[in-house]
Amino acid sequence: MQNIFISENDHFKWSKQREYILSLETIDDTIREKAIDSLNFLEQELGRNFLKTYSVNHPLRQKISEKTKWQIEELIGFTDTLKTLKTSDSNYNKLLLKLLSHSDASSEAVTFVEIARMYNQEDFKISFIEEDKGKNKNDKTPDIEVINKINSDVFYIELTTLGKADSQKIISNNYNFFHNQFNYVPPQFPFYGKQKKIIIEEEYIDIKVIIDEAKRKVKENNQIIYYSDSRFNFLLAPERDTESFNEICKLNKIRPIHFDSLPHDFDETSRINSRLNKAKQIPQEYNGLLYISVTPLYFMLFDMQTAIDRLAANITKYQNLIGIVLYTKIVNAGETVTIPIGKHFFSQKKLKT
Repeated sequence: MQNIFISENDHFKWSKQREYILSLETIDDTIREKAIDSLNFLEQELGRNFLKTYSVNHPLRQKISEKTKWQIEELIGFTDTLKTLKTSDSNYNKLLLKLLSHSDASSEAVTFVEIARMYNQEDFKISFIEEDKGKNKNDKTPDIEVINKINSDVFYIELTTLGKADSQKIISNNYNFFHNQFNYVPPQFPFYGKQKKIIIEEEYIDIKVIIDEAKRKVKENNQIIYYSDSRFNFLLAPERDTESFNEICKLNKIRPIHFDSLPHDFDETSRINSRLNKAKQIPQEYNGLLYISVTPLYFMLFDMQTAIDRLAANITKYQNLIGIVLYTKIVNAGETVTIPIGKHFFSQKKLKT
């Protein structure tokens, strides 16, 4: 494939982003056409200079820059939701202003779209609520109104994000670095990895070189590669050796397609419980849901039954709160999973494009 991004400035050009999509050999013509259409729409909505003026850490900038097949399909699904919201009575302009924010509001807006996408797929009507400026400053409004098109029933959604505790930030940043290297950065192979101690950011460049070199050997030699030092270890396998790789994982009692983070010594469930008072923003005469965005590590490290028992006891204090949704995103090629846990359930679902 030809080199499209020759200079750093090329990454800031929508035309180069489209040119790269046109040159990709990993997608078919149908996805290619949809991806080009998505980039055209986003350029129109976000502005010609969006890629140049916004940080590479902006969540929407990241979505545009990521180019594996599944990430392109994610971008198409995300953009299709924006198109639907723009053409419906959804208060789209409020959402667009949040997407164009340089602050944490941009992350909040991306989550708004992802939630809207789920409800749109079930044919609910979604609108984003404007805060009533005439209200007492202590009277808050929820974020999203949801209407059942069949019977006109209405309920509300309040969204909040569980910020990272200071003790968690370094561990989470380390985990995100490794997670991205093995799940996002091509080429991608079946893997397992484990972190052994805290890593400072200055080490990331060196570690990336180690991982890239191991991937090169896997690709060129079609062999399973194991690497270990005092900081971390990992196992990579070519696709043709997936069966052997899974057997190795089974014998060593490790999870395939998984990176083990350092242990977390904090009580996230208590922190989630402290956020339930956000349910007060749901109008008393209506029912509602509280969506709490959490780190993927929560579902990997905490016992769900114990967490549910503790959270359920607190939910009953809010009579119009239907329930809470602990929400995160993971990279996983597995099937949809729904596991009942008493009166509650754990669900893992791939968003449709």
